[in-house]
Amino acid sequence: MFDETIYKWVCPGKAVHISFDEWKHRLYKAVEIFGKGQVNIGIVSGVELAKLNGFATEEEALKADFEFAEELASHGVGLKHDVWNVVPNSIFFKQTTPSLDYYVKLTKGFYEIMQKYGISTEMDNYRKCSMHASINLDRI
Repeated sequence: MFDETIYKWVCPGKAVHISFDEWKHRLYKAVEIFGKGQVNIGIVSGVELAKLNGFATEEEALKADFEFAEELASHGVGLKHDVWNVVPNSIFFKQTTPSLDYYVKLTKGFYEIMQKYGISTEMDNYRKCSMHASINLDRI
């Protein structure tokens, strides 16, 4: 969800009170307080491809994801994502989720970016929380 337009669409309530730029600013300020790698985003990956306002292709979404992830990590923010699950009664019901290949590329890319900036991937232990298995790649 590394795009201001998509942020406003997916998180309309949040966007009313906290702009995209303010969200980033607060992350960076938190890093100043808690330290590099101690502040992490938590996004639902894949929703950036939802129709009508999402990216048209997985390649476009990955490019945007990695560009913004690079910006965040350069400021000491860790990268964490959950897999988008389309459920009944949600506004995204009947949408098609991205391919497994998309999630593999995203996980690998986030890992490489965090390694580049010296941010630990062990912020969330997969043995305690299976939702974020991709975060503990350093243990493998």
